Amino acid sequence: MNRRAVLAVAPIAAVAVVGALPAVAAKPKPKPLKGTWSFTDTTPDPTVTANTDAATHCHGNVPAAPTDVNDHTIKVKGRGLLTVVGNNKLDWAMEVRDSKGDVLAGSDGSTPQTPEGTTLELTKAGTYTVVYCNLEGEPTITADYKFVYR
Repeated sequence: MNRRAVLAVAPIAAVAVVGALPAVAAKPKPKPLKGTWSFTDTTPDPTVTANTDAATHCHGNVPAAPTDVNDHTIKVKGRGLLTVVGNNKLDWAMEVRDSKGDVLAGSDGSTPQTPEGTTLELTKAGTYTVVYCNLEGEPTITADYKFVYR
């Protein structure tokens, strides 16, 4: 191959390689997760300490009934933003826990009618649990959730 042909082909090859890199490097993010969960807690527990320490929100003295459904899990494939909004009309509290049971965030509104919820950055893939507990509210509520991958 002569020198002119090499000089003409080299820039074309470089553009082809650079143009292909974003297609290889850009991995599409998974679709957001969203839905509604139902929580049932027929054993209201006003002994729960409601303050700014998220670790105390759903830890009271009254045991759960066998029919209670206080938690739901969400499995995520990577980091992202979790938003949970409760549809309570009376007094509930909530928290988000990691797979070890450590409380990552919680909510106990300033009034009994305040919707309980949180927005939380989850920094890695894993299984997380959203827990709602009835302080002195209605026996069943729903909560809407959305997780958007970053």
